[in-house]
Amino acid sequence: MEIVYSAASNPNDPVLSQPVQHSMNGSGRIFKSNFWDINPRTGNTLAFDLMDPFYPAGVLASIGYDQPGAIDIGLPVPDPAQLPALAADQQDMPGQTDPYNANVPKAFKRYDTSLPFFRNFAFGYTQNKMNWFAADGIPMSFADDAGRENAYPLMRVQARAVPGNGLGETAGTVLASVDTVLPISVEADCKACHTSTLDGGNAEAACDPTFDSGCPAGGGSKRSNTPFSVVLAGDDPDPDSTQLQSEEWAADSNIVRLHDAKHGTHLVDQTPVMCQTCHYTPALDLAQVGPSNDNGKDQINHKSMSNVMHSFHGQFKDLFPDMPAPGSNQLARLDVLDKTCYSCHPGKRTRCLRGAMFNRGVLCQDCHGGMEQVGDDFSRDVSPSNPGAFIVKGDFYTNPATPRVPWANVPMCQSCHTGDAVSNLAGSNGTLVSQSDSDGHPDGIRLLQAWRSGDSAAKPIVASNRRFAEEQISDANGTHQVLYRLSKGHEGVFCEACHGSTHAIWPDANPNANDNVAASQMQGHSGKIVECSTCHTGDLGVNLDGPHGMHPVGDAGVKFAEGGHEDFAEKNLQACAACHGSQGQGTVLAKMAVTRTFKVEDKGSVTLQKDSLVSCSLCHENPFTKGGGGGGDD
Repeated sequence: MEIVYSAASNPNDPVLSQPVQHSMNGSGRIFKSNFWDINPRTGNTLAFDLMDPFYPAGVLASIGYDQPGAIDIGLPVPDPAQLPALAADQQDMPGQTDPYNANVPKAFKRYDTSLPFFRNFAFGYTQNKMNWFAADGIPMSFADDAGRENAYPLMRVQARAVPGNGLGETAGTVLASVDTVLPISVEADCKACHTSTLDGGNAEAACDPTFDSGCPAGGGSKRSNTPFSVVLAGDDPDPDSTQLQSEEWAADSNIVRLHDAKHGTHLVDQTPVMCQTCHYTPALDLAQVGPSNDNGKDQINHKSMSNVMHSFHGQFKDLFPDMPAPGSNQLARLDVLDKTCYSCHPGKRTRCLRGAMFNRGVLCQDCHGGMEQVGDDFSRDVSPSNPGAFIVKGDFYTNPATPRVPWANVPMCQSCHTGDAVSNLAGSNGTLVSQSDSDGHPDGIRLLQAWRSGDSAAKPIVASNRRFAEEQISDANGTHQVLYRLSKGHEGVFCEACHGSTHAIWPDANPNANDNVAASQMQGHSGKIVECSTCHTGDLGVNLDGPHGMHPVGDAGVKFAEGGHEDFAEKNLQACAACHGSQGQGTVLAKMAVTRTFKVEDKGSVTLQKDSLVSCSLCHENPFTKGGGGGGDD
């Protein structure tokens, strides 16, 4: 069997009705990327000059990535299982051979049985029994072929029979298919502070005395009183740029000029500039070696990218205010989100936080903490006078003194979903409890904040009841909480396979959203995967062998729902109580995913509506109070 990907589309995609705004200039030229353009300063591709420091010397040049022929070919991504040996694969766009016309399925080039995650560091581990196909580094564009900005394009992922397969299928036969989102965005809003008011900024960090007031002599940053020559969008040397691109070019140029003026660097003479060359981030540490000074990097002497961005900007509360607590005025909270996280992360247009968490009102800081808390990381003590003073330990979740490592120590599902209806951390010290769900049903089980109020480090809560927890791995360095995106549950199925990706937990509130397509294709409706028939055939009988201790649901759970659970419930009431409540009253953990009709003895049939809570008494006598049957769907 092989797994391939190709471009797909959704006829109801919300962006289809949107105008072309940010990727087409006045002459009608569609801008997708300049990643593979030639850098006139060096003669290399911009991609090469940007990314070469993050590979061992000579690697990118050896595969011709410095030449224009690399267009639409992704960066090489090392196979983590082969490290420290550098075995790498490159993924191509399906249209690479004939842009705008071809859509040739491309194979996933890697299959992982185990996956090291910074295993040579105290916080790292190896996740075994992965058994997944991987296609890392597919080159994507934020604009579709019509020039519309689309942060959530679809790829069709298919399993196909290969020659000599043991299934008796003809080679090339499609065995399974699903359309899934590959998020991509170029949105940043640095211009809010780093451009003149002429370009829509507030001139705090880029004040031009011709147009702005309170500037340093000759212009510069009035926030830090640092003089430098401010550039405007109209100075953009690229005549094909759109207005938005020119404004962000001005912002980026002013950031570089301010950095040079404050720190004595000469970045303005370099193109392109990658901040992470000096400010380490695990996201670009493809070989998982930690901060390094190899191949033109200078990371040993400097704080991490997360630290310098979050901690520095977070101190300016008038520009980046603290987030009000969950449950307070949501409009005010959304305004703060735009002023903080969405000043850099894709948000004002892209809305990268979407899905079930956002639907309920959960915002970035509710999980991650504030900007200064996020920025107080393992590089807090590093400086040119104290190089290499990184604090790397494996006890972040249990030791209050251990700082976080970005991309590794992050909030978890279990931090808010701390248990079931009869055993959870709701009401314990510092927890903010959800009083109701998005439909107004009483909650009291789940939390609205992943960290305890009063915790200055905003460390994610670790649940003692592991029903909804990610995996954990113990080794000589301690117990590691496995990232959600790497965690598995029911029979080795990845959590993301049923729930969606981290910032887009199913469903998206927009029924037509591309994020909803995969679940709808797999089970017939949006939302987390609850239909056992998505993977199983036939009736699964009477048991609690499903994910999180679930009973069979939908077509695979007819026997359980229509009478089979009666004897089971009489002997296992407390197991039922975990989701249906201590008195069988129904809780937010026992909520109908879709409207269903059941055959019920003495009643003929009962229809339970989508989003209603399932209590025992909806269909029969409540065994928790009077004895008798049991009850529930999903």
